[in-house]
Amino acid sequence: MEQAPGSGPYGPAYSPQMASAIASCTGAIARLDARVCVSSVASAWNRRAMWSGYARALQLQSAELDEIDVFSWGCGLQIPGRALRATNLDQFDRFDEWQAALADPDRLAWRDSLTTAVGEPAEAGLHPPLIRALDAVRQYARANGGLEPWLALPFALRDARLTATPLPCLTGGAKVFRMKRTISDADWLAVLRDLEARAVGNLDRLHDLERLYRDAQRAIVAEYRPGALPALLALTQHRPLLSPQSVADLLGLSVAGASKLLERAKAIGLVAEITQRRTWRVFLTPDLATEFGYVAAKKGRPAREAAPLPADRSLAAAFEAFDEEMAKIDEMLGSRAGIISRMDDDD
Repeated sequence: MEQAPGSGPYGPAYSPQMASAIASCTGAIARLDARVCVSSVASAWNRRAMWSGYARALQLQSAELDEIDVFSWGCGLQIPGRALRATNLDQFDRFDEWQAALADPDRLAWRDSLTTAVGEPAEAGLHPPLIRALDAVRQYARANGGLEPWLALPFALRDARLTATPLPCLTGGAKVFRMKRTISDADWLAVLRDLEARAVGNLDRLHDLERLYRDAQRAIVAEYRPGALPALLALTQHRPLLSPQSVADLLGLSVAGASKLLERAKAIGLVAEITQRRTWRVFLTPDLATEFGYVAAKKGRPAREAAPLPADRSLAAAFEAFDEEMAKIDEMLGSRAGIISRMDDDD
């Protein structure tokens, strides 16, 4: 009798449970990829997804931190009550290089860092693309003890044609990839379920971010004199964690003016204050404030979203102006990241 593809040393045994897990995980990744490709907030979501993916890679390296700590680092703010970052070890030294690789249009550039030990046996073509992508990460983790193998999974999924572009939230694998020479079926199932959960969770985050975008549009239209509110709401899309000082620096306002602006956004429910103090105040977007446990989740059925605003020339102009603000904030944050990176290199 001919041996089944999964019964050898490459890949799992394809039981009904395993086949169902592979199909479910592949479907979750495909749904996330399809939504990101057409989303109006893809750039803002991508920034958050990079922080989320990098946090997962650090956790697989046994770093004692949560996602909120990486979001805090990415936004340049220390959250009161969270542990201070170590000064003798730079846990984020690979982030800029990884971010540049994610933006690189050359689809083969990431492979230049792979060792010759990473390859596919002849029977690999008989296996599902998802298993081949995960096995490439497994081989890479056996050859490299750093963060790089976990950060490589988005590229492997892209090369397997499971995504159109690398989705940075889909980093991962499992510590067992590095510790064991032979991976059990239970380990494979755990990896597949974890990856599916990350795809589903980040799709939910995309939906939350799109709703925040629509709520921001409604709030701008409802304000008699919006002033700098559109700029702040555009900023929250890309930088969800803010303080009066950071808003003042980024938008060119006084600290007092930035504090009043944040109070306006808080009053209409588009930011939540996560510190109970009058100084060194920190604000977070409501979706993440709930997810990270700073705000209690509302009980009962989710509130129904307000009906879309009617088509109108004046509204279209307001929406276009808000999109321009978002693009301007995106460009500004990207250029600032490049400047900070060059300063760190000079040091």
